[in-house]
Amino acid sequence: MDLNKKKIVIIGAGIAGLSAGIYALDNNFDVTIYEKHSIAGGQCTSWKRNGSFIDGCTHWIVGTSKNSPFYPMWNHVGAFDSNTTIFETEYFSKFDINGDIFTFYADLEKLEAEFNRVAPEDRKQTRRFIRGIKAYMHVDVPVSKPLDCYNIFEFMKMGFKMAPMAFHYVYYRHLSIEEYALKFKSPIIREVFKRIMSGKYNIHSLVYTMQTLAKKDAGVIEGGSLRFANNIKNTYLSRGGKLVTSKEVDKIIVENNVAKGIILKDGSKIFADYIVSANDLHHTLFDLLDNKYTPKDDNRRYENSNDYPLNGGFLLSYKISKHMDRFPKMLSIPIKPVELAGNIVEEITIRNHYFDRSICKDSATITILLSANDNTFDYLSSLDKEAYQKLKLDFADIVKENIIKYFNLDDKDISYLDMTTPLTYNRYTNAYKGSYMSFITTKNAKGLMRKGLVKGVDNLVLAGQWLMSPGGLPIALFSGKHAIYRICQMEKRAFINLEESEKKEIVPSLS
Repeated sequence: MDLNKKKIVIIGAGIAGLSAGIYALDNNFDVTIYEKHSIAGGQCTSWKRNGSFIDGCTHWIVGTSKNSPFYPMWNHVGAFDSNTTIFETEYFSKFDINGDIFTFYADLEKLEAEFNRVAPEDRKQTRRFIRGIKAYMHVDVPVSKPLDCYNIFEFMKMGFKMAPMAFHYVYYRHLSIEEYALKFKSPIIREVFKRIMSGKYNIHSLVYTMQTLAKKDAGVIEGGSLRFANNIKNTYLSRGGKLVTSKEVDKIIVENNVAKGIILKDGSKIFADYIVSANDLHHTLFDLLDNKYTPKDDNRRYENSNDYPLNGGFLLSYKISKHMDRFPKMLSIPIKPVELAGNIVEEITIRNHYFDRSICKDSATITILLSANDNTFDYLSSLDKEAYQKLKLDFADIVKENIIKYFNLDDKDISYLDMTTPLTYNRYTNAYKGSYMSFITTKNAKGLMRKGLVKGVDNLVLAGQWLMSPGGLPIALFSGKHAIYRICQMEKRAFINLEESEKKEIVPSLS
């Protein structure tokens, strides 16, 4: 070890922590990541049950287009290379509406035609919706460095590029999906909007997502989430980074308002020049820092679940012995309303992983992600182990019956594999009330873009998806990079960005 190198300790080996680790190594720091779980990846993970592969995270990865600002970053951290197959996302999902299949295409011409097919009376409103998506295709995410570090000329350049979306953003910003759906006369279109995202989301969130799909910048990585995370972990380790797993951090050591190190659950103390907390923000502020430095705005957000609801959820998985290649990758079907831990479930969206033959060979794995409300975690926590397991198995049987009926399967064709709940996410990653992303962006929510610093504590930097709504892997990626940019500023030296100097071209094959 070079004794002249400044030492950085990173809390959490999710995508944000691994990203921060790689950029720290680029900038000649001595880096060690401490991870609670036995494996790296955080919420970007997969696992096996009864020999079947379950993907627990990604629907698509933003940044798979060579024109994307995220593309060189994913390449730099080693997320994919020229040997990686990336499956294009042809549609957001398909929706069974009274037996008719409506496809929410990524291709905007196809999407407009599909709207007009089922709702010719809404042609004018459909054109407005499509124009809004096209305007959002000018979005320029500030990934090179933190936004507050931009100079006036960089702000002007970004502003000019994003100007076409300004009117649409102002219009969408305070309009919920529920309210926007009512602008359409067609009951079919209204039902699609009801199912596509939580009605609490503002319509801006859907439009932003659709522009990403329309630019073919949201592919699916072959091999699933854990392979994706392991690729980044291997890059970090190959460059000399140190990773300590199965070691949970209990506290951040702060002396005279300066972060000095960490205390592990076993009582061990590790000292460093800088600390990067790359895990759940609530856990960092309220547990690792004993709620001594929590900003008032954050307290208000956590206390206001109406304007800042959480992205909690359940993930069910099943093995289907028959080939599923003739069925869609994503399909939303209605079911008879049923209660699940205080939530009324009226439809399920089935993700068919059969398209990825590297993880589904002789059988198919399907997953169903169901939303949970802010009270779900507390409700589940109140159950004893037996009641908790019964709740999961009973609901898994209900979903299984619906799948058998819809796909005309025999009982022997399908078997239950696993079900995660908000308690699962909390147990493995300390996620606040089991939320797998940041706050839902509602029409009344204030824009969330944290600096990644904790006021009152020097030499402590934050990273992770909670720095910007709605969270997700891209924000985790660039927040790790930005954390090291800030540390370089503290060191009063230039941030080394090797993406700019790397000449190799990594072109994934599309399938």
